[in-house]
Amino acid sequence: EGSAGAQKVACEALRSLAYCNDDNRIAIARSGGIEAVVSAMQRHKDSAVVQESACGALHNLAHNDDNQIGIAKAGGIDAVVSAMQRHEDSTVVQEMACGALWKFASRSNDIRTLIGKAGGIDAVVTAMQRHNDSVVVQKWACGALRNLACHNDNNRIAIARAG
Repeated sequence: EGSAGAQKVACEALRSLAYCNDDNRIAIARSGGIEAVVSAMQRHKDSAVVQESACGALHNLAHNDDNQIGIAKAGGIDAVVSAMQRHEDSTVVQEMACGALWKFASRSNDIRTLIGKAGGIDAVVTAMQRHNDSVVVQKWACGALRNLACHNDNNRIAIARAG
């Protein structure tokens, strides 16, 4: 289980190990790391630091296409959207979450659809509105919306409606 502080450190370690290293991304996924990150997010929903670190870890793990599918299967999309909704005032959570959704939506149209159905589009638009002074939120949110709209008419309509 672990305290929020321990989970934050563990997620940061996985984030660092997954950065620019596909062998580590694969090893982390095979060892249950994706599920562990999602579990930490679910157990520590009220901890902004856990959510920030976990979103960053999922973002780096998602640089492997197979891991994007694993993240979706493990409930990572819902966990990231929930973090965005629960921590709307936290710029760093919004930055990391928008970055994660940007990467999740980069390859698979099925994952784009799942993000739309999970409320990811509204969460990204809300982040842009609430954190209009954060260059990082704006950059990663625009990237997420661009990827979510790619080859997905339903998401395009939802983006237009969301503002």
